[in-house]
Amino acid sequence: MTIPTVHAAEDNTIRLALIGCGGRGSGAVANAMNSANGPVKLVAMADVVEDRLARAHKALGSRFADRMDVPKERQFIGFDAYKKAIDCLKPGDVAIFATPPAFRWVHFTYAIEKGLNVFMEKPVATDAPGIRKVLAAADEADRKGLKVAVGLNRRHSPVYE
Repeated sequence: MTIPTVHAAEDNTIRLALIGCGGRGSGAVANAMNSANGPVKLVAMADVVEDRLARAHKALGSRFADRMDVPKERQFIGFDAYKKAIDCLKPGDVAIFATPPAFRWVHFTYAIEKGLNVFMEKPVATDAPGIRKVLAAADEADRKGLKVAVGLNRRHSPVYE
């Protein structure tokens, strides 16, 4: 009897969830989609404003249709939408936070609890207690071997090249 050779399929796709679908959030996703690293796929979106999410979904879909997999059931609206989007990811995936900074530490802490890598826009908090919570979550990310990146507003300006 011969046993056939079987190999497990491997999927190295970097799955993203966008929390905060305004201009900077859509821009961060576009930056990720244009990265030489990958493949990258957007799988969930969250915002408190439905129209903002719809506009971002349409705009990103027109540019990156082959790397978007965000059906209606993974488009979340409301103040708890961040949890629903994060829950669509598996450990090692990436959550992108482009929400108002007052909520950033809450989203960041939840993502680190779930074992996710994080990209977030600056500022990361609006007051000292928020900063302390972000630093505590960053320490936990280090302990778990997770990656955290914070964006800068002027990183694409020709003045700084």
